[in-house]
Amino acid sequence: MAFSLNVGIVCGVARMAPSPEQVRLPALSTSASATTVQKPGASEGELVRSASQTEVRSSQPGPKPKTGLVTVRFRGDHGISFEGTRVSHSVLQAWMLGVRPGWTALSVDGQAVQTKEDIEDALQAAVEREKRYVVCFEKGQGKFGTEAKEKAERAKRQLAKLRKEFRFQGWIERPEHRGTTFAQIERVYSCLEENCSIWVDHLPAKMSKTSGKPLRMDFLNFYHLSNYLILPVTKPRRCSFVEMMASQPQTPSWFVSHWWGSPVQGFAESVGKHVATRGFTTESSYWIWAFACRLHEKHSEICETPAQALFYKPMETCKFKLLLIIDQQATCFKRAWCLYETAMTVDTNLAMVDVACINGFAAELITHGLTEDEEKMETQRPGHGVRAKLAREANFPMEIAEAGLGVQVEKSEAWSEEDKKLILHSIASYDREEQRKLENAEARLRARLATAFWPRVARPDKDARGPPTKRVAKALSCIQEDARRRSLAMHVQGLSSEYVHMLADSLPPNLIELTLNLRCSAMKDEDVELLAQALPKQLKELKLDLTGCQGLTDAGIQHLANNLNFEETAVYIHLAETGVSKDMQDWYAAEAAKNEENGQNGQLKNVSRALHMSLCLDPVMSEPYRRTMVSAATLLGKVLTDDAEERAKAALRALDSFGEKARMALGADAQQRAKELEAAMQQAEDERKAKEVQKAQKAAQKEEA
Repeated sequence: MAFSLNVGIVCGVARMAPSPEQVRLPALSTSASATTVQKPGASEGELVRSASQTEVRSSQPGPKPKTGLVTVRFRGDHGISFEGTRVSHSVLQAWMLGVRPGWTALSVDGQAVQTKEDIEDALQAAVEREKRYVVCFEKGQGKFGTEAKEKAERAKRQLAKLRKEFRFQGWIERPEHRGTTFAQIERVYSCLEENCSIWVDHLPAKMSKTSGKPLRMDFLNFYHLSNYLILPVTKPRRCSFVEMMASQPQTPSWFVSHWWGSPVQGFAESVGKHVATRGFTTESSYWIWAFACRLHEKHSEICETPAQALFYKPMETCKFKLLLIIDQQATCFKRAWCLYETAMTVDTNLAMVDVACINGFAAELITHGLTEDEEKMETQRPGHGVRAKLAREANFPMEIAEAGLGVQVEKSEAWSEEDKKLILHSIASYDREEQRKLENAEARLRARLATAFWPRVARPDKDARGPPTKRVAKALSCIQEDARRRSLAMHVQGLSSEYVHMLADSLPPNLIELTLNLRCSAMKDEDVELLAQALPKQLKELKLDLTGCQGLTDAGIQHLANNLNFEETAVYIHLAETGVSKDMQDWYAAEAAKNEENGQNGQLKNVSRALHMSLCLDPVMSEPYRRTMVSAATLLGKVLTDDAEERAKAALRALDSFGEKARMALGADAQQRAKELEAAMQQAEDERKAKEVQKAQKAAQKEEA
């Protein structure tokens, strides 16, 4: 029994030990490993080999001791991805602390884990506590080295394949010339479809719900695209990705703003929808940050003055035409970078903002005004183009439009807090109080987005939670709150009389330029009178398209004329298909033609529009812009010598309005150009007067005949 008791203690199990009759003690010359026992039920003399000490232990149901155990202390994001309980990817903090692919996770903060879901839940809870936490691993055994080697070889072969597919084509020095055609976007998309299953989502669990999983096209985003394709392929040349696809400049026509975390699939579908809707070709070019920038270079992306930002020149090249691509959760309205790019469009009358998103499985698009095809329809049959636009945009999600009206700049997010602070400072207006800066930035962005979303917000929607008038009132309130807005262009076709009144009450107070497309609206003479009374007195340019407003008569247009100063304001009014008399229609058509001719001769009433800049004479009014102001004489002199004739003539008129001192401050070259322009302008004026005399003579002769 003594031997049996000892065996029971060594094994650590509570069971009856074998009886002495079943065990034959070994001879002194025989080792323990050679001990033999007789099988129960065996015939006499039939012997079997006795279990060694190790075999006795392994035959018991007790837990198997772990070898190669390692405990690692983490704080915050760990940087680990898993396949089952095995580490498949190790980056950032985990890699620095020595965690390697092939290790197996056993516990997190003392809690045993058996599945990938257990690990991810435990790690997420530990990260959210914002305290240090311990993860216990078992180091990978011999197989790990082979797996890592095979994985490295596989990655090497794939990189060689990608570099063979995307070869360096040539340098394109200016970023604003690195547009990406839709055909090239399709090429990149095809490459991702072919290769994405080999890649693993490298983003930490805090940033991505699919962290550690093989990539699929339905959630592969621009962070993955940059990590697995753009950066590896462009690294040898440190070039932009566009330079791997094109050798000649590709001037973009639209600037694309989007959140990098949204799927590339939705991005490509949205751009494709824009190409088809706008009637572009596959060679139409878009400026896309990820493709156009040399991501390996160290450069300042955020500037105190927005006009000095890296992407401002490309946006200026695109004439501030912005395609805003929104994910289904409208995350881009919470991202500081997207708001920063949208903010670049708030100060120019050239801006056009088209908004695209994925609704279910299809891309939806709201356009700035009518498309070219819709314009043709409208010209041929007034009202048909407007109705086609409304039908095309009817499925755009109302929730996304409402999210745009509630933008909060201060609560936006960026990759780092430092980036966020710089962005907020840059997009903010230059008031003395920091809080006022943020409030003004939010107001201006909401106003820009309200004008972009207006075609959807103003339409009835049976799924909307509130009546349409509430959303309309909110949108118009956003527009009115932008007190610094100088230019407003709205396509508000088909308005009811009630909506026209709301619009008139909501015009920003300091407008210089106003464009309203009111085609086919249910307007009456009293509505036009109300709108006329609400027009800002300082208007320099007014464009009203009242085509198809059949309730209008001469009386309503006369009310409008009574509130306008035609000497100070350039007026363009379209009155076809209305109840207005032909004589009055002809008079306004002639007025519009005269204004167009004056513009060609550099004699625009609105000099700011011709120069695309604001001219400030009052020191008090210019105080908020003190950081962006430049000397008028210096800047206008440069325009005189370097720019096209139309802008040069506008600059000359602006200089003359500042007085003789501004004219005398010009350099010799600018002075000479000014004299040449004055002579040309005088000649054009003489020719115009001669034409008027001839026209009057012909009219007199016709009357006499």
